[in-house]
Amino acid sequence: YPFTECPTIPLGLTYLAAVLEDRGFEVDILDMVVYKFSREKIIEKIRQYKPDIVGAGSVTMNYPHAKRILQIAKSEGATTIIGGPHATFADREVLSEAPWIDMVVRREGEYTLLDIVKGRDLKDVKGITYREDGEIVRNPDRELLMNLDELPFPARHLVPLSKYIAYKTGCSMVTGRGCPNRCIFCVGPKMTSRKMRFRNPKLCVDEMEEILDYGFDEIIVEDDTFTINKEHVFGICDEIISRGLKFKWSANARVNTVTREMLEKMYEAGCIFIQFGVESGNPEILKTCKKGITLEQVRKATQIAKEVGIGVLSSFIIGLPGETKETIKETMEFAKSLGTYYGYHVLAPFPGTEVRERADELGVKILTNNWLRYDANRAVTETEGVSAEYMNKIVRDFYKGVTKYVKNQVKAEEAGTASEADLKDVAIRRRRSLAWHLLKNDLIETYGKFKDEAEDPVKRLADNLYSYRGIQNNFTKQYIDKEIAQMVKEKLLTYKNENGTIVWQWKMPEKPRRTKTKEEPTIPTKTPTL
Repeated sequence: YPFTECPTIPLGLTYLAAVLEDRGFEVDILDMVVYKFSREKIIEKIRQYKPDIVGAGSVTMNYPHAKRILQIAKSEGATTIIGGPHATFADREVLSEAPWIDMVVRREGEYTLLDIVKGRDLKDVKGITYREDGEIVRNPDRELLMNLDELPFPARHLVPLSKYIAYKTGCSMVTGRGCPNRCIFCVGPKMTSRKMRFRNPKLCVDEMEEILDYGFDEIIVEDDTFTINKEHVFGICDEIISRGLKFKWSANARVNTVTREMLEKMYEAGCIFIQFGVESGNPEILKTCKKGITLEQVRKATQIAKEVGIGVLSSFIIGLPGETKETIKETMEFAKSLGTYYGYHVLAPFPGTEVRERADELGVKILTNNWLRYDANRAVTETEGVSAEYMNKIVRDFYKGVTKYVKNQVKAEEAGTASEADLKDVAIRRRRSLAWHLLKNDLIETYGKFKDEAEDPVKRLADNLYSYRGIQNNFTKQYIDKEIAQMVKEKLLTYKNENGTIVWQWKMPEKPRRTKTKEEPTIPTKTPTL
């Protein structure tokens, strides 16, 4: 997944791993979001772990990378499985173009993967697409898991949480699954169904407490629409309040589902930010996209949130059916008028979306099926009224404005005129920039190994890191000394002495103590999920 987006823990993989662990299987996760991607690293992991099965998750933009990982795994003799929305809705295409992938797990995969790992005959496993005698076989869909409370908490202990904490990103979780809406640009309802399923609020807050125990101070509720059910929202908020928990959290919301009463309760429970999917400032485009909201609802919900004290990010998509230069201008003016944070993505017609299936009818021209370009930050489509080049210019100009805003914040900091909010923004952004360098270049692993010469290992680590040109060019030595010492204090970085050699590493979390329902596996197996 692209690190340019704010990285979050791979929630789907940790749910899959949790179900397998809960049944007594041995599982590991190689989280490539926060490691420097390399073929050698994948081979080393596979040869060290010797898995029977290797699985990879795939959204459209990272599908080519998932495909490469599984090709490596197959060359090492593992059974290979791919899941996620891209593979779910392009399952036959995936198996046709990648003969090294053995099967696709479609939609929600926890119990489908469990059936496979237990050795059940593939013809009896619902929710998979696989090969048999050279033919692609698509089994019926698996029934929805209606009782989400039977799922164990995600196996976050298999992920290097210290890296996410160092990056100052929140920890993701879900309190329910499903989305009843019909937006033509989204695969969510097809992936998790339009039927809403909610977890018990007490269990949700139990999980929140576990996340806080790991060291996070912020939680990201990733439900498609957290605010869809008033009783559920109030149940969770009241549980947080009754336990006296104090932490920051954010959530996705729809403008036609929030009320002042709900937002006040969310604020009381610690919610600091919500994201509204607005998509367009043109009413006709909203209707075409089946968004089901009005601009007046957007204005009202945004105003209430601001009055309550909750920050708002309004998200827009350019390039939707019917888009023209004039409608883009409408959207930009409407976004500015809200007086909140806002951002643009460019339409990406992912497999499984209605806009892709009806592209010709809707007047959307798909320009490429190079999935690496489907990051929603550059145009892969155009309409009769607006070209890809024009949309790309709009996005470039927007981000130039963001860059200018950020530079002005830094200048204000240096001049001593920055507001408290700006100072906080600059500090978080600088810390994330440092974490980005450390993680994407494996700098702790590279510069954190040296002979024990009776000097301060923390100072030596900071000195070594500062010798890296990318660090020197972006940070002061004083800042590196301070931040590395802070990461050590927070126990994100630890070291050990191996026969006279100091070896620094990112700390891995300990497995939490929970009551589990054990079920003996049918066959012994190891199943790392990459």
